[in-house]
Amino acid sequence: MGVTPDVIVIVDDEEGIRKSLKRLLAVLDVTLLEASGGLQALELLRAHQASLIISDQRMPGMTGVELLQKVREISPDTVRILLTGYADIDATINAINNGSIRYYLNKPWDDEFLLSRITESLDVYRKTVENRHLTALTVRQNRQLEEMNRTLEKRVAEQTGQIRSQHRELLNSFMQTIKAFSTMIEIRFKDIGSHSQRVAFLAKKVLKQFNLSPKEYQDVVVGAFLHDIGKIKYPDNLLRKSHNELTAIELEIISEHPVLGQSCISAISGFEEIGAIVRHHHENYDGSGFPDKLLERRIPLGARIIRVADAFDRHAFVNGYPDVKRINNAVAHLVQNSGILYDPEVVNKFVGADIGRTLLQGPSTDIIYLKPIDLEQGMIVAADIHTKNGLFVVPKGARLSTGMIKRIIKLNERDSIPNGVAISKQHNPNEASHEEVSNLIGG
Repeated sequence: MGVTPDVIVIVDDEEGIRKSLKRLLAVLDVTLLEASGGLQALELLRAHQASLIISDQRMPGMTGVELLQKVREISPDTVRILLTGYADIDATINAINNGSIRYYLNKPWDDEFLLSRITESLDVYRKTVENRHLTALTVRQNRQLEEMNRTLEKRVAEQTGQIRSQHRELLNSFMQTIKAFSTMIEIRFKDIGSHSQRVAFLAKKVLKQFNLSPKEYQDVVVGAFLHDIGKIKYPDNLLRKSHNELTAIELEIISEHPVLGQSCISAISGFEEIGAIVRHHHENYDGSGFPDKLLERRIPLGARIIRVADAFDRHAFVNGYPDVKRINNAVAHLVQNSGILYDPEVVNKFVGADIGRTLLQGPSTDIIYLKPIDLEQGMIVAADIHTKNGLFVVPKGARLSTGMIKRIIKLNERDSIPNGVAISKQHNPNEASHEEVSNLIGG
């Protein structure tokens, strides 16, 4: 597609001047238009996009300066040249100063000089038009870019929301996986289910005093939930014996459960660190534990924390829900064995924060039993909840949340909860543990 030729308008009331200019400009690849006065020239300018206008100064009705001033208003990009005599020099200078004309040439003109000025003016016009076009294009593209940015921001916000929603779903699925593992333990050991919940709660309390990443924090909490999963291997006759009645072979079987637990957990991608925590949760600080007799800081921090929480819970809950005396005895056991069985730093943080007493629930003389459908958010569970077939559901002392109630109702539909749920009507308002427990068990 060819380029449109430039349009040049010649304005002079003398036909001879117009013909001379047309002969001079015939060597150029342009379209030539002519007018005998200002009004006719303005009509041509309105009908055609002129690149250049050459006007005489002295014309009847409208001077050249007056014409070119009007041309500047209706077609500012058109280059304006004035042909004038010496007598009109003042008007010409004013026209130059106010921008009405680019060049002025005296009559009679030099053909070669005039032609060079015209050629240069056409080049200026093309560049002006091109720059204006590029500027308009840039403005348009900037607007499009701004719109694209706004659209992109909206899309990013939408996608971010979707990713967060998917992340929440993944976390929910993750916790459901943990609950599935915990349920395997609960089916076999009615007491261990509640124990694992409490160990996870105690571990979480201690973890708050360490500067850990979210991943490290999560690994320890999950490890606390699953630290006893390896006990699934225990034979039935072993479950009925106390620790003092166990034979050497049976003690060896028990000592294998952390390794079996690691094998179960490490099979899941991303659970390798959790598996290591489970493997070493029976290591002693002095290197006398099992299975690898690790010493001090070589024991993973999560395993050291679970070791303390596990020992405290087993001493405090040896005969059911603890009173003040058993809490104190369990804490004393930790202190006496600090630096031997347990990491002194973890023990100090545990004792210093009085974590054990957060599990202490004052006497509840007023207990009611409710159907799962009648439970309300904020109620305190007065006794461990188990289904008819022995599945552990929620530990004593947990503060019920909406999510927990939904889970209880759903489980009750499949495996009924005998006699309803025991709810304490009186509880210590300072028991911050309830909220933490509910968080850990999927509230």
